[in-house]
Amino acid sequence: MNYIRFETRNPRLEHMDTFGMTANKLSGSLTAIQNTGQSSTKLVDAGYDKVRLNLSSILEQRKEPEMRSMQTKKKNGIHPTGEKNLTREAYNDIRRMIFLKELNPGQKVAYRKMAERLGMSLTPVVQALKHMELMGLVRHEPNRGFFIEQVTPQEIEEAYELREMLETSLLPGVIKGLDDKGEKELKQALDESLEASRSGSLNLRLAKDISFHMTLAGLSGQRLSIWILRYLFDFLYLRFGQELIFSRPQESAGLEHQAIFDVVAARDVSAARKAMRRHIRNIRNNALEGMQNRLLEAEQIDF
Repeated sequence: MNYIRFETRNPRLEHMDTFGMTANKLSGSLTAIQNTGQSSTKLVDAGYDKVRLNLSSILEQRKEPEMRSMQTKKKNGIHPTGEKNLTREAYNDIRRMIFLKELNPGQKVAYRKMAERLGMSLTPVVQALKHMELMGLVRHEPNRGFFIEQVTPQEIEEAYELREMLETSLLPGVIKGLDDKGEKELKQALDESLEASRSGSLNLRLAKDISFHMTLAGLSGQRLSIWILRYLFDFLYLRFGQELIFSRPQESAGLEHQAIFDVVAARDVSAARKAMRRHIRNIRNNALEGMQNRLLEAEQIDF
């Protein structure tokens, strides 16, 4: 089931805590910009600049201590790359379990059994869980262990505001550099997402939805932005997967992907931003509606 892994071209798991650490800064930037009363286009551009500045600042602050840590590990006979690969392997395994609903909100993560099954020590598994804690995917309770985090409506609102700001900001770069090869890649991703929506497989549909958006973002050539979006998708789809899957009509998502492709292929930046903004807001509204429906249903069930 290769489509479940969501592999990235530049997996930098060692910096995943940066995403978690900067979440409050990004949210604060967005709020500050919204209070200025700028037009929507200027708001997106200004907000995106703030996101990049915050991320760049944090990454620069991390360079020196990380280099010292790597030098120390080499002196002690520890190969940093091998350690990171084990942590990434553990992270991908936990990620797959959350995606397939083998781990559900509120459930405790049996990380000792997981380490045994993966044939590794506890250290890389715990490191992966700490990265996920900083991303908001799990929480740690002293003397109890790690638990899959619960979902809140406020988090859905904030996450989709950030996603809208990022994806619409990438579109001018996508369209400016779009060539025949890039258009074919995007068309293939679109066809695969449309085919998945007809297959009836919820997991495949979700994976191909991510693939379409990441293919589109990848055409921008903005590596830092692509990296941020990659981990934002992890946060969104691993935390809110059920609410998105069961509340989103398959046909409407496919039509919106087709509309985005059409205006991008026509090299129309303004129309592409409008189509993307409409698509993301529809997903957000459906996610919130789906979450409310599930809460109401739970209240009405009496055993």
